[in-house]
Amino acid sequence: MKNVFIFGYYGFKNLGDEAILSSIVKMIKEKHSGLEISALSYNVKYTKSTHKINGVSRNSIKDIFNAIRKSDLVISGGGSLLQDATSSRSLIYYLAIISIAKLLKKPVLFFCNGFGPIKKSLNKYLASKVINKVDKIVLRDLQSKKLMEEIGITKPIEVTTDATFCLNSVNEKRVKEIIKNENIPHDKPLVGVSVRPWKIGQNFINTMAKFGDYVISQGLNVVFIPMQASKDEEISKRIINHMDNRAYILKNEYTPEEMLGIIGVLDILVAMRLHALIFAAIKEIPMIGLEYDPKVQSFLDIVDQKNGGKVETLDFLNLCIEFDNILKDRYNESQKLHDRVEKLKKNSKINYDILGKMLK
Repeated sequence: MKNVFIFGYYGFKNLGDEAILSSIVKMIKEKHSGLEISALSYNVKYTKSTHKINGVSRNSIKDIFNAIRKSDLVISGGGSLLQDATSSRSLIYYLAIISIAKLLKKPVLFFCNGFGPIKKSLNKYLASKVINKVDKIVLRDLQSKKLMEEIGITKPIEVTTDATFCLNSVNEKRVKEIIKNENIPHDKPLVGVSVRPWKIGQNFINTMAKFGDYVISQGLNVVFIPMQASKDEEISKRIINHMDNRAYILKNEYTPEEMLGIIGVLDILVAMRLHALIFAAIKEIPMIGLEYDPKVQSFLDIVDQKNGGKVETLDFLNLCIEFDNILKDRYNESQKLHDRVEKLKKNSKINYDILGKMLK
């Protein structure tokens, strides 16, 4: 029996990363049902129960080494794993996993990854040395390809789309059940807001609170959507506490498939989180991105949707103007998304083919 080892930011209950893992596992099982699949994880029990695969503790060098040694293919299945915007430590950690795999002569596939930014010269050098040893590089966007080439990657790079474009949501009955259990009213159009901790000052909190009140004044309801509850809840509640009107927040944790269904009942999404935006695109829900990382603008360009501004300098008036434009033209925005997303779903089929060839 063949073994596949997937590494990424898994087990932290970040729905974007968990959606990526769900999608890769789905593709592998559809191509080769008899494979043994293992994934790097912060929470091995969670990964086993959620994805029905083996979990490998990210804190055990011995377990990681053994998982790679037993594998026939090592997949980098993260989003933008290789970057130093958060810290150099994370970058070095993932480069080390790739290096171990190549030391053990295992084929390595970069699968639908984002890339960068990498700012430090030493990190660029290390990344280029390691990545040029990878067997196959598949990225999710052209900006990532450009950044890779800028640091000296000479291997061929293929650009397709994010792995999650093959994800299916739970059925409508389950979505209605969730909305009811969360006590979210559906008497008015619903606007979702997804924010995350970042280098955020009081201006961002005040602007988003004021914006939430503005949306409600236009006759809509607002629901905050934590994509990683342990991190997003606090910043969401800070904004809600600064609002004059009542906003809602999802209180329970959900699977990627459930969250895709929840986002599918929105009328508009305003989000920092990339995979909240991707979920909206899959469901053809018009969106406004809030840019904290270049990957947000890169995706908005792909789906031709609006950027509400950089989070550090977010402007209330500009955000309201973008929102009003979408609100007035929701149908056409949704149609525009439909055309873009159909192309992305076709690219997702290319991902299946690439994976199939690497698993032969």
